[in-house]
Amino acid sequence: MHHKRHLGAAFLAIGLLCGGAWAPAGLGYVASASSSVNAAASASPSLTAIVNKPAAAKNSVTLQYEGKTSSLRGMLVEGRSWIPVAFLRDDLKLPINYNPVSKTYTVGEGYRQLNIVQYEGGITSYVNSYYIGEPAAKNINGRIYIPFQWVKNYLGYQGKWDASAKLLKIEKTQENKVTIVTSGYDKDSEQASIHLKYPQLKGNENKEAETAINNRIKEDVNVFRENMEKQLKERESQEVESNPYAFESSYIVTYNQNGVLSLLTEQYENLGGAHGMVMRKGYTFSLKDGKLLSLDDLFGANKNYSKQLNSKLSAKLDHFPGYFGGFKELSDQPDFYLEPDNLKVFFQLYEYTPYAAGFPEFSIAFNELIPKGSSPFDRFK
Repeated sequence: MHHKRHLGAAFLAIGLLCGGAWAPAGLGYVASASSSVNAAASASPSLTAIVNKPAAAKNSVTLQYEGKTSSLRGMLVEGRSWIPVAFLRDDLKLPINYNPVSKTYTVGEGYRQLNIVQYEGGITSYVNSYYIGEPAAKNINGRIYIPFQWVKNYLGYQGKWDASAKLLKIEKTQENKVTIVTSGYDKDSEQASIHLKYPQLKGNENKEAETAINNRIKEDVNVFRENMEKQLKERESQEVESNPYAFESSYIVTYNQNGVLSLLTEQYENLGGAHGMVMRKGYTFSLKDGKLLSLDDLFGANKNYSKQLNSKLSAKLDHFPGYFGGFKELSDQPDFYLEPDNLKVFFQLYEYTPYAAGFPEFSIAFNELIPKGSSPFDRFK
């Protein structure tokens, strides 16, 4: 995993040079935190100040959790609400740990574990070892802030914004009554560094649907492992020595409401070359029957949704840095996943842009694609 950590720094530098905001998922292994925030304060003199320093009054945001006003303040930066990490600890009561060796803050647990890593060039963040890009965490006036959209999209909360009062009301999201656990495989040797993580579902009311979902995910993981084993066998037969190979997979849950589960996975391999390759895949399942949902399943109530979606994506790609051109319409099996309120469509590396641009990803609000007053999830609740 340390091999990929160095790659992560390189890709962050590439992103800055190219004006992009992408670094491959997992390219910066986050060591598990081993000490609490309070205990770590002595090991990291700046920790207490970063977590507890009051926010500046200018552009401050009042934060409420389940009707109770917090003593901590958020920040409004370029029209976006930012939340101090201390709010997650003090008000949401999420556990926070600090590892002084890796300079990593670990917030929460399980598949919702948020890792915030400080390094010489700035701050980078992961959820469940899955890299999340811009907007990156910020150090504002000596305190670490994260965008509220992370809290909404990845940590299981929702918010209501009162612009006139600069007030953000936060509460727990009503999610599906299922449990998501991480399965995986780890092995380090002179030949390769292998760290695979993938999700498995538990506690779904329909056990047949649960099995179908888990099997579908494992099928893709097994294909990746079979290719990995093939590459390692070929490496053993080579007479010329090469750098150790690296294989990693990670995932992030992006939507878990209304009878629908959506998640995003990435599979990374580096065969000793100048850089590795990453494959990203989105899954959106119905918990009723385990079906892998298509865009038609979600937005088919609007007969013109496909034409509207292609038009929006074409316009967005035209303004995307490094766009090669060539997009006409989505394929029969496009790459997408869901977030609260939004469809996220993405394209693979090299598909329409250079490698350094990463995965072009575009957000389209649900209400832009469905009839007024309807929901993509009416059939799945």
